Amino acid sequence: MLRQVYIIINDEIVYNRFYAQALDKSVFKDVLKNIKAEIISKLSTDFGNFNYFKFKLSYIVEKDLKLIFIFVTDLTDDFDKIKLELFKLKREFLDVFDNLNIDYTNKTNFEMINPFIDNIHKNLKPKISLIGFSGVGKTTITKLIRSEEIPMMHVPTITGEVSVIKIGRLFFNLWDFAGQEQFNFLWNKFIKGSDAVLLITNSTLENIEKSKFFVNLINEQAPYAHAAIIANKQDIEDALSVEKIEKIMGLKAYSMIAIDPENKIKMIQIIADILDIKNDISPLLKPLYERDKLILEVQNALEQENFEQTIILFEKIAELCIEIGDDSVANEFYEKSEYIRKNLNI
Repeated sequence: MLRQVYIIINDEIVYNRFYAQALDKSVFKDVLKNIKAEIISKLSTDFGNFNYFKFKLSYIVEKDLKLIFIFVTDLTDDFDKIKLELFKLKREFLDVFDNLNIDYTNKTNFEMINPFIDNIHKNLKPKISLIGFSGVGKTTITKLIRSEEIPMMHVPTITGEVSVIKIGRLFFNLWDFAGQEQFNFLWNKFIKGSDAVLLITNSTLENIEKSKFFVNLINEQAPYAHAAIIANKQDIEDALSVEKIEKIMGLKAYSMIAIDPENKIKMIQIIADILDIKNDISPLLKPLYERDKLILEVQNALEQENFEQTIILFEKIAELCIEIGDDSVANEFYEKSEYIRKNLNI
């Protein structure tokens, strides 16, 4: 997962864009010294990477211009894919800024490449794997995230399903694979390369004990992945508490009732928390949280029969939906706004 992007010219950071938690500026500046030393020692190549704790720092340079492009990603990311995107960024940057014939001290000059960087983030979208035994609710959770109709009867997933999901303007590969034990020969391959692994349980003691198998699988096949437990079916009579599940499994656990469509926002927040994506950091996630906040304000305005404020909020929500890319939802809010205007002559 692409977490941070830096562009350095003449030893000065002229551009950075953050999508998730990673290195703070003081730490990055220290790491940058190591990158520069490595660049100097590699006279024959203009790209490379090295690991720093749980992050991979990949770079490409234009030595004549003293220009360095750096991606901060998770350790699980494929360097060949990262290298391809670094070459794209370097080419695009030099095309747009005409070999640095600009005032690079004015950092707002570089904001025009934000959409290009955002597309790179999309190309390096993280892989989220949903694992767990059959019947615990993996497919239901997938459909919850994708806002699809919640299935009230379990239909086993055969071998697995890969979906591209969008949360705000962030894209993810979501892997939901079969939990039946006759497909266990596939589990190792499916889980490899995951940025995040969500272990789904039905919250019963029997299932929790049995699911320890998957904790071992995560440690073996995806040791650098962000892992957590989704304690589904918390509404059943014999469900263990999240605290007990965490104590037994040794992983962070989140309570969930996946058949409740109202839990879509909660599920999105869980994914953001697991991947260290904060709405005040990620420019692609922030509009989603702003929209959800405005929706709560609309409910209050309607309860108070403040219809003028409701119209304003509907239109703000619609604008955010367009920014996120949910055009159909934006049209719904515009239509609601016009309906109130016409019927109340506002």
